Amino acid sequence: MIRRRPLVLAVALAWGGVLAAQQPGARAPRPMTFEDVVTLRAVSDPQPSPDGQWIAYVVSQADTVANEVTSAIWLVRADGREPARRLTAGRKRDSAPRWSPDGTRLAFVSTREERPQLWVIDPRGGEAERLAETKTAVGAYQWSPDGTRIAFTAPRAPTAEEERRQKVRDDAIVVDTGFQFPRLHVLDVATRRVREVALGDVAASDPQWRPDGRLLAVVTTPTTKADDGSRTDIVLVAPDSGAAPRPLLRNPGPDAAPRWSPDGRTIAVLMRPQPGAIGAMRLAVVDAEGGAPRTLVEPTAWEPQAAQWAADGRSLVTAATTGTATSLFRVPLAGGTPQRLAGDGTSVLGGATLTKDGARVVAVRSALDRAGDVWVLDVATPKAAPRTVTDHNPQLRDLALGRGEVVRWTGPGGTAIEGVLVRPAGVPAGTPVPTLVAVHGGPAGVWTQAFPGSWGNAAHVWAGRGWAVLMPNPRGSVGYGEPFQLSNVKDWGGGDYGDIQAGLDTLVARGIADPARLAQTGWSYGGYMTAWTITQTTRFRAAMVGAGLTNMVSMYGTNDLQTTLEGYFGGAPWDVPGTYEARSAMTFVKQARTPTLILHGQQDLRVPVGQAQELYMGLRKNGVPSQLVFYPREPHGLGEPRHQLDKLRREYEWMARWTLGAAAPVP
Repeated sequence: MIRRRPLVLAVALAWGGVLAAQQPGARAPRPMTFEDVVTLRAVSDPQPSPDGQWIAYVVSQADTVANEVTSAIWLVRADGREPARRLTAGRKRDSAPRWSPDGTRLAFVSTREERPQLWVIDPRGGEAERLAETKTAVGAYQWSPDGTRIAFTAPRAPTAEEERRQKVRDDAIVVDTGFQFPRLHVLDVATRRVREVALGDVAASDPQWRPDGRLLAVVTTPTTKADDGSRTDIVLVAPDSGAAPRPLLRNPGPDAAPRWSPDGRTIAVLMRPQPGAIGAMRLAVVDAEGGAPRTLVEPTAWEPQAAQWAADGRSLVTAATTGTATSLFRVPLAGGTPQRLAGDGTSVLGGATLTKDGARVVAVRSALDRAGDVWVLDVATPKAAPRTVTDHNPQLRDLALGRGEVVRWTGPGGTAIEGVLVRPAGVPAGTPVPTLVAVHGGPAGVWTQAFPGSWGNAAHVWAGRGWAVLMPNPRGSVGYGEPFQLSNVKDWGGGDYGDIQAGLDTLVARGIADPARLAQTGWSYGGYMTAWTITQTTRFRAAMVGAGLTNMVSMYGTNDLQTTLEGYFGGAPWDVPGTYEARSAMTFVKQARTPTLILHGQQDLRVPVGQAQELYMGLRKNGVPSQLVFYPREPHGLGEPRHQLDKLRREYEWMARWTLGAAAPVP
């Protein structure tokens, strides 16, 4: 039986054929598929060599047959004069490449023997060799300045008694005890000997050597509980002395990302002065001998990321999301206005890193029309043009992508709001099309002008099927300064909901969105907002709630981030009676009428499965068409390629079925 295409999809494909027909002999580019999305090569973690001439980086790709994601280390010249080449050939995951100080070796973390372990390879080629074997997974690491040692974190090995109990399944769990703390270790590269550096019962991360190699700055967390992630501190420890670690500063809020100045006298940090789990971090500097931190960047307009020191020690460089783009700023140590080094307002720069001499910055650049590739800018050369030196997804040039742009509107109370819009490229202006509203997670997340090609955002596929996709950044999003980020405190489902609806109203008024064919989707906080939306309005024909928070009272008592909810809602449910109920979709579930698909990872601790079950039961008992799907083994996100592909296809089929008024299977 031949199925008829929905009218809007047929129009979009017809326009694509008309455009192709205008070029004799040209083959019409085909629309992007969900399979294309899942199998995109992802580029990350660019690391310049000490002399700045080479860049090591990671390329990851999903294998839908083996149902796993693999990754390898690649190398490319910074001048782009030679094609990139693959350096490691493992069939598992090779990641986190880090150059030795002399540039002759490249360390990396590999799962080629199951547990993540430290390996090393000659960048000119040859076989990799394991640096040391630990019985637990290696985490963060850093070479010592002289290249003789490597500091890394890993949990301690289980004792013989613990192994025996695990083997016989005598494994009762006592909550909030028995934490497997990541410990600080130092590896002697020559002898391959590993020893633990005592820090006490804390979780260690992000070890950073002082330039003379005598001290380490280490981030510590009191437990491994996710809820304690905002209680980080920084300690200094001399790994060879046996002396107790010394706190760097006394700050009630979290401290992170310590980075030593070239002379070893000052440490740049990210910190938040107030305790709790919400709010933006400040970029500050602290005397290594102790004292009060001095803030260099207040996050009134944008939030700084981990800083890097300029070679002369007189400034720091930090990346920041500014609206829907990413920029790189130089921050004077003496104070003053940060200077924009890179970023054109139309792209996202990920993993931006300065070369040792500060002459170049390398990053992964992504834009709405291009997936991420390694990008280089010679900042020491006036008016130098940036260059992209890799090309890991050339197949995209043969695909018909949507047309992306930044859109702006006014939310409730006159608040300026913006978002990203991707719509069909071949549809004439003034022709309303079915529109999907995609709400980001967080709520302190943000939609940027990065390429929308992941299991969480496949806007180009939707555009190829005739849809527009609106990705709004309502109040509460990052990238617009801390006041904006905190403007939804005690107001979930209020101003943020109004911002999203106002954005959709703007598209309807502009003749872009068809008011009779609207759908909404979201994951995590985006799932919360979608569940809330279907209980507040009937304007949407279909919805997908992914890992969504639906009953804020039961969510508080069962998830792993109580401190975050206390920050947003003003306290625990018993401290603010009625507040959690008033902002829960389940309180208003009898008002829901929208056919809703509910997707959830079965091992999700961040948003436990009960949240999905409550919404499903409420919708079914009230006669609302709904479907609940659990993904085995998955936590708060989807990691297995087949699950990612199923999510994308199932979501589209549900939306098309209920929004377009006819069965619309994915081609």
